[in-house]
Amino acid sequence: MENAITGWKRYMLVQPSMMILITAQAISSNILTDLVVYRTCSIALNINKTECLLLHENSSSAEALKIDAQVQPKASLILMTKSIIESVIPAFLSLFLGPWSDIYGRKSIMLPGYVGTSLMYLLLSFISIWDVNPWFLLIAYIPYACCGGFGIILLGTICYLTDISNEQERGWQLAWMEALISVGILTGILTGPVIFRAYGYTVVFAIATICCIVAGLHIFFLVPETICSTNSITVKSLFDIHLVRKLISTCTKKRNGFDRYIVWCCIACIILMVIALQGDMTIGFLFATARLGWDVNKYSIYLATNIIFSILGIIFGVKLFVTYGGLSEEVTAILSLLSSLSGCLVHSFTLKPWHMYLSAVVGMFGGITSPMIRAIISKSVPSEDTGKIFSMTVSIETLTPLVAAPLYNLIYLHFMPPIYPLPVWLVSVGIYAIVTLILVNIQIQNARADSIRYASLRQNNELLS
Repeated sequence: MENAITGWKRYMLVQPSMMILITAQAISSNILTDLVVYRTCSIALNINKTECLLLHENSSSAEALKIDAQVQPKASLILMTKSIIESVIPAFLSLFLGPWSDIYGRKSIMLPGYVGTSLMYLLLSFISIWDVNPWFLLIAYIPYACCGGFGIILLGTICYLTDISNEQERGWQLAWMEALISVGILTGILTGPVIFRAYGYTVVFAIATICCIVAGLHIFFLVPETICSTNSITVKSLFDIHLVRKLISTCTKKRNGFDRYIVWCCIACIILMVIALQGDMTIGFLFATARLGWDVNKYSIYLATNIIFSILGIIFGVKLFVTYGGLSEEVTAILSLLSSLSGCLVHSFTLKPWHMYLSAVVGMFGGITSPMIRAIISKSVPSEDTGKIFSMTVSIETLTPLVAAPLYNLIYLHFMPPIYPLPVWLVSVGIYAIVTLILVNIQIQNARADSIRYASLRQNNELLS
């Protein structure tokens, strides 16, 4: 496979589909939340629609805040249920589908993910036409979850990139995917509100549906399979309990070619980073509103700026540190973490609007960490076990936000502004510091292993001579 696709084509396989999918999610995410809130107000609570429209038109007014206080608890319950549906089932499925993809191929798990996402947005398009109870919106998430959701697409994409890349360029491949994800987020958050104001909920979800269908068709027609299997695909083969047993054995059993310590250290790093990133997503807007008095528009401008810096940081950072600087993935990830840590420190001590933009600048290299850690994992396992290891990683990664969001919300509510510096950002600083120490340890372990390997080779050469 590696010899079959060379040059720029390597960067136009699974990555564009991922970017289009993320664009669809970014376009619709806030709009869906808005729909849940509005339907909760007008239908679940049976409040006059004119009053509910205040949540759109004059959300800072006293009347709107009063209505919002009634709506938020019920809307939050619906959104929390949505999060559970789209996290728990895909996390369970990934335990089967990761090992399964090592045998039957990566496209076989990516395509159902895109189909499920397309069905979800298609159902949301129809459900949003009628004024129904917001709980009915969750029906759309059943096919999404049963097809594996975003977690399965991410799993298949990472495994595919691992299959087609060698150890030297794997970090760059994963970083390129991360950069395109950021481009998708930026595109979505900028275009979503514009489309909504012009055409309403249904058109937003319809456009998201089209995006997902296009992404899936790209995978189906333009992406070659990396694993050729002559075995027939059956439901029984998919839900084979032996796959999970093999996964557990693969992830825990010590053997040649599998550095168990390094892999689990990397998984721990990913979990901690997801906690910090999810925390940032949970409290970012709340913090900006409470500390600086920002509205949605001002925060969106900052968010777009932050994403642009992140894209530049990923692309130029990997090229600078890895390609031209020759630094290892471990060292590059450590530098990236120091960037993230600095950004959180600036957040914690923020008093003026320009401080937020300063945090975006100093934290611009933070997006490099995740692809570097995934590259370290891929180098620490045999190629035939890639799906198993990443399925365990993605499964844990999918469930982590269910813990991270409430944790950060709880800390924030207990230590809200005007407390200075804000403790919740210092929690993120602590998390990034722990991850940095783990990566330093990984670097030491790898350096020691390389030294032993070099000494052994040298000794063998001396004996032969």
